[in-house]
Amino acid sequence: MYMKKNYLNAKKGLPSEVKKTIIIIVVAVVLLLGMYFLTNVILSKDTPEEKVTENAIQYDEILAGESFNQGDEEYYVIYYDSSDEYSTISSLISSYQLNNSDTKLYSVDLANAMNKKYVTDGDIVIDDAGSLRIKANTLLKFENGEVTETIVNINEITNFLNS
Repeated sequence: MYMKKNYLNAKKGLPSEVKKTIIIIVVAVVLLLGMYFLTNVILSKDTPEEKVTENAIQYDEILAGESFNQGDEEYYVIYYDSSDEYSTISSLISSYQLNNSDTKLYSVDLANAMNKKYVTDGDIVIDDAGSLRIKANTLLKFENGEVTETIVNINEITNFLNS
């Protein structure tokens, strides 16, 4: 009788505990592989939101202290206050950058805390970066690191940026 039982177990194949263990391992491997491939599909999926970049309308914003040391031979720097809700300077800067690639235009936001020490209510001083004192809505033209032109009239600045 004992022999007959072993013969039947040998004929059936693997013991049930081993079968269960193998099934569990196979199911776990299949689930892990499925999750891996599903994750790859989701992460590699290109959506239109991912392709949109905020740099599409980007102008170069610098700090006021960097005005004199830009690498270009000739460039403009406009000083404006972004907290002025009635000012259209921000949009004019963007449109200038999109339409005029001849001369670089840098912008300095005087609302930025890093630029507060350069803001003045009195006369503007444009001798060098250390003594720079500027008002909002001022456009400076730099040639070889020196100021060659100053425009403080908002209408003239608007005309320049629209040209």
